[in-house]
Amino acid sequence: MTGARGWLRALAIAATGAACDARAPAAGEGPLDAIAPLSGPADPRGDDSSGLLAVLTPRSSADVLAPYTSPSTHLAVRLGDRIAQGEVVARLDDRQLREELDAARAQLRTAEAAIRQAQVDKDSAEIILARETTAEAAGVSSHADAVSARQAVEKAAAAITVARATADERTTRIAQLQGHLVEMTLTAPIAGRVAMIYPQDGARVEQGRPVLRIISGGVFVKFAIPADQAGAPEPGDTVDVRVERRADRLTATVAHVSPEVDAVAQMRIADAELVNPPSDLQPGTVCRILLRAQPRPRR
Repeated sequence: MTGARGWLRALAIAATGAACDARAPAAGEGPLDAIAPLSGPADPRGDDSSGLLAVLTPRSSADVLAPYTSPSTHLAVRLGDRIAQGEVVARLDDRQLREELDAARAQLRTAEAAIRQAQVDKDSAEIILARETTAEAAGVSSHADAVSARQAVEKAAAAITVARATADERTTRIAQLQGHLVEMTLTAPIAGRVAMIYPQDGARVEQGRPVLRIISGGVFVKFAIPADQAGAPEPGDTVDVRVERRADRLTATVAHVSPEVDAVAQMRIADAELVNPPSDLQPGTVCRILLRAQPRPRR
């Protein structure tokens, strides 16, 4: 419910009048939570606060997240740019990863050299063991010398095993670092337009934090229904939509209504599809849902 509560918080800001003043995002808020709609001329048709509070929401959106902490971010796009799916949108500073990769490759070379050295030691130990075994059989060498030679062979074999395990570990680490390097180049998960850029170009970004937001596919209406609302809309109902700074009213059909009331906001979330929406509607615009009388079957 965290996303729903953030969205409800943004609507609450607009409803209380704080929407008329620009403000900086508070701690823990995303940029959309902090957007305040611009003040517009009073609605000549009456009370501008009537109806259910709503917002025009992009049909499809995706945040591009930083997979790892980076001391700097190099943006490849600008706000409002149209981008294709898979297009490079930003590159994170990968110098530290490249240094770690170089170190891992050097460690792998050391492990491979250790394998070769252990193999040479084993070959030498096997030659000595064969000689001592022959000498013992001929009675010219002690049994203790043969046992010592056999232990040297076993020790060299164990050294080979350890060196190979170390080499395998270094190989795995190299593969991981190479994969991380690829992930430091951020690409668009969907086609659309850049709606929000979070860090400034060249700024530090933390692991898991969004770098930019992409939207596409037009808009629909998302609105909140108070828990005690009488005659609450139902899926299939036709409603009017009054969009801020527009003189005309739009028509929408309620698509979904959540059966659950948010415990904190005491609201239910619903959405509606606009009928023949204008092409100039902007996501994030605050609007009002005006209910119509709906024919209900008798129960």
